Amino acid sequence: MAKVQGEGDYESARRYNSKTRSFMKKAGSSATKRATGGVDQGALRKAKSKSKGGRQDSRDAELLRSLTARKAKKTAGRSSTRSRSR
Repeated sequence: MAKVQGEGDYESARRYNSKTRSFMKKAGSSATKRATGGVDQGALRKAKSKSKGGRQDSRDAELLRSLTARKAKKTAGRSSTRSRSR
């Protein structure tokens, strides 16, 4: 039985390293030179089509600020009404 080393053990680490080395020998150096990090071009296009543009992030932030401010006003109005009715 191997001694435990954090999240795993020495034997597992050695096995992973040897399999990774053999894979890299088979795949060659071109495997690490892909511009997309090995992502399929179709999948990359699909992900980009669903991603938000830069302006949408700022619109979302502004919407969140306005909703938070509106909720704070509502909450403040309720607490002052309750204190008067008591």
